[in-house]
Formats: sequence, structure tokens, C-alpha cells
Amino acid sequence: MASEESSAIESLPPSLLELLSNSLILDNTVPHLPLSGIFALSRTSHSFRELLFQTPSVFRYVDLSKCRGAYVSPNLLTRIDIGGNSWRAERIDENLTEDEFYAGPLRGVLSHLRRMKVLANVQTLVLDGLSSVTNDLISDIVISPDYNVRLLSIRKCLNVNEAKLQQLLRHLCRPSRPEGTPRLQGLYFFSIPALTPWQKEREMRHNAAGVLTLGVTTSQGAQLGASQLDDLFVFDGVDRWYAPSGRIMVQGYVQRSPWEETLLACAGVISFDAVLCTHMHEDMAPVLHPASRDYLAEIKAGIPPLATFALGPGGCAGCGRAPHNAPVWGVSDPREFPLLWPPPSNGRLVDAVRPPNKVMQDGRIQPQRLIVSCTWCLTNRHCDNCHRWWCSDCYNPTNSKKLSDLERLNRAGLSYLPSREELSNGSGGEKDGDHIKVFNGLCVENCLVSEWMAGAGGGGMWG
Repeated sequence: MASEESSAIESLPPSLLELLSNSLILDNTVPHLPLSGIFALSRTSHSFRELLFQTPSVFRYVDLSKCRGAYVSPNLLTRIDIGGNSWRAERIDENLTEDEFYAGPLRGVLSHLRRMKVLANVQTLVLDGLSSVTNDLISDIVISPDYNVRLLSIRKCLNVNEAKLQQLLRHLCRPSRPEGTPRLQGLYFFSIPALTPWQKEREMRHNAAGVLTLGVTTSQGAQLGASQLDDLFVFDGVDRWYAPSGRIMVQGYVQRSPWEETLLACAGVISFDAVLCTHMHEDMAPVLHPASRDYLAEIKAGIPPLATFALGPGGCAGCGRAPHNAPVWGVSDPREFPLLWPPPSNGRLVDAVRPPNKVMQDGRIQPQRLIVSCTWCLTNRHCDNCHRWWCSDCYNPTNSKKLSDLERLNRAGLSYLPSREELSNGSGGEKDGDHIKVFNGLCVENCLVSEWMAGAGGGGMWG
């Protein structure tokens, strides 16, 4: 009988505690559990509690963006001086500053982690969308010895004052900073968090009502001159920086961004989910559009603009080359690459910026290269639909047949449909020069022809 019982016990599958006692299984399981789930599991037995709270890697990655204890209702943000709110009536103190008032719920959660003696283990901290994130709290996280945060995400936090945050970051990266500081290596601030299903449904309703225009379609008959914004909502992942995504950022798109000086001051010290347009800017400087050249010379001359376009690794549509010295993974400094979402659970910067593999058609893997640009470098040389672009060697507008091309294109749009050869090659008898590459935001060689062809069928904008 005893032998039968022992054999039956041996045939049982391992318990959950035995599985999680394997560090490899534990490290790959914990990142998928919410913080509340980890605490609930720790309350089931002393063995689980000891395992979870004595293993530093368990709390290496903490996401509080959906933690109810850190949540402040947006309705409260407009009632701080009105009163009548029970939460405010219980918690308000005449000596509290506005930052202390808003940060109260989140500080309570962090204090709980400190009492549990796990706060120092947190290396990746996600606080996206929390109104309880304030500048004073951010300062504590990046300066106080109680924290050891290497990667911090504060995307869409309503109570963060950007000017104060920029000042704090420049102070952290000052040349006279103490050795070994700052502990913070990466800050997620610019990218837009993925929409929840109900948020996506709301955006679709707004689009149908004409409230928000999300840009050019990928089908024939696209709207001429429309802006490309789809990727702000769809490309929330590691591919958006390394695909021909087009415009991927709102910040710094229409005008110079106040963040440019901060990114320049933090270069090589703190990485961001954004980069400056340094390599493309240097490459395009001799052939910039006159309006772009005048604007950049007048506004913050000498400071690279924020890169707002991702062009993919394919390079120039004419010759295939990338801007001179464009970052190549495995060759360039990892700090030249933007932070990718999601942040790694191990808190390592090199994993936070590691790009996806560049797989060729024959299955070979080649080094990934980052090709990005600002708005001004791409003026009249980037297609808003297919995102082809042309380098300074393949298209110099100062030597182009712009006037004759524009006359021909306008005439074609009003009276007849030109052939592809006529649009891309022009008519004979003209002087040497580069033909215009982009007309009304669409490339002449591909997308503009498709637009006119769609218009001829009665369904396009010319029909």
C-alpha cells in the first residue's frame, strides 16, 4: 500500500510553487502578472510569500498604469478649488502643495512597496496615463536613493509640467554631475500608449463624424495633400521606427520643439523614445528647400530638429543609400537608437533600444539601420502615401525642372491623363535637370499616377 501511495505521489505533476521555484520559469512568468496578482499570490502561503519577496527579479519590472490605488479621477482635476468631493474632503490639507495633492495616491502605492522592501528592486517603472504623476514625484524617483529606476515611462501623464521636466533632465545630465549618476538611463515620454478597445471604438466614431482626420489611405485614390497620422494609433510597437511608417510623432512636426535642447544635452546619458534629426539633417543641408532653410536658420540655428518621420531601412528610392553615418545596429553606439516599446523587464538599456531583426527575402538577417528625419529635411522629397524619399544625390531641387513640370502636371490634371512615362520622364527638348519628385504630397512616379487613374474612373477626387 505504501509503495502504491509513493508511486501515485511521484506521478503527480509538479506544484505551482515547485515550478516558480525555477528561476527561469519565474522570470518569464512574473512580467505577465499585474502587481495585484503578485500580491494575491503572496498571500496564499508563507512559501509563496517568501519566494516572491526574497527574489529581487520579481519586482524588477513594475507597471502601475492600471493600478487602482494610484488612480486619480480626471473629474477631480477641475475641482481642486471647488470642494464637495469626498476624496478631497478627507485628504486635503491646507499645507499641501498642488503636486503633493495629486501625487498622494501614487506615493501611497510606492510607500507600500518601500515597506515591503522591494522598491529598491524596481528597475523598470511604468506610470503611463496616471494623473498622480507630478514633477516632484519624478524628481524623487530619479534622485532619491530609495529608488533604483533605470527605465521610466510617463507617457500621457496630465500633471507633468514639461518645462520643469526638461529642466530636471538637463540638471541630471550636466557635465559637473557626480560620477555614476544619473541612475536613470531611459525615459519614455513621446510615444502614444496603445489604445484600449473602447478608445479605438471612440476614435473610429470620431473619424466617421469627421472630427479627426487620420491621414492618407494606402489605396488608390488617396486624398492629395492629406497628413499621415495612422501610425500614431496603429504602430504602437517595435516596428514603427524601422518601417516606412511616415509621420510617427506630433511633437516637433509643425514647429520646433522645446525638447530639442534637452535631448541634445542628455545625449549619451539618458535615452528617449525619440531622437534628433542629426544624420539626415547633415545630409540634406546643402539642398534644403529655401523655406525650410530660412526657418531653421532663424529658429534655434545649430540645434538639430526632432525626428518625426520613420522612413524604414530601405534607403533612398533612387539609389538605396541611407544618410551619411546613419546608425547601424551592432556598429553604432546603442544610445543613438530610440527606446522601443514595451520596455524590457530586466531594465537594461541595450535591450530597450534593440531593433527587430532585418530579414531579407532569402532569409538572411542583416544589420538593422535607423533612417529618420524631421519635417524640414523632407520638404518636397517625401511621399505621404508610400513614404518613398529621395536623397540629396538623387534629387537637387536647385537643378530641377520644377516650373515646366508643374505646368505639365497642372495641365494634365485639368485636361488629360498623362502616361507614367510622361509624368516620370517629362517631354523632350527640355534642359538637363532633375524632374520634380513629389507633387501635392504624392510621389509623381507612383502614387500620383494611381490617384489620377482612380479619378478617371469616377471614384477619385478628379471624378
